[in-house]
Amino acid sequence: MNNLLPLLPWFIGMFVLVCCSGFFSASEAALFFLRPIDRRSLQSGTPAEKIAARLLSDPDRLLSAVLFWNLVINIAYFTISSIISLRMESDPRLGQSLGIGFAIFSLFAIIFFSEMLPKSLAVIKPRSITRFVSLPLSIAVRLLDPVMPVLQGVNLVSRRILLPSFHK
Repeated sequence: MNNLLPLLPWFIGMFVLVCCSGFFSASEAALFFLRPIDRRSLQSGTPAEKIAARLLSDPDRLLSAVLFWNLVINIAYFTISSIISLRMESDPRLGQSLGIGFAIFSLFAIIFFSEMLPKSLAVIKPRSITRFVSLPLSIAVRLLDPVMPVLQGVNLVSRRILLPSFHK
């Protein structure tokens, strides 16, 4: 156990990243799972609901931001997971098997705790989750506004190359 203590800050970082990734996954599921009647009622609802309605008024921008942040977070998570795994493997007291086992556990942990569980919970109560996530999500979307034209351009080019006959 003493051999794992120096890795504690890395474990905490991974936990925070799983929570952040889960936030974006739940946000995506909740907002895009809303029924049309719920979407319309957001416009005259609470301040948080009005923010959600504004986010949903440009779904491409919203989805691009959610996917971007989730990708950045997941890359950071797997980078930290790799660092921990390599440190475990190189420590003779911990052993190579623990490093490999941790890498496998990390993969399943992020799939379950940042994708499956948050999305499953979000589709059960999408309107409640929408109220909770709208303000922080609007900040995350706004932070990407300077690079959004680049992201949308890459999206458009890739769609035209990979799916030339695709229409909205």
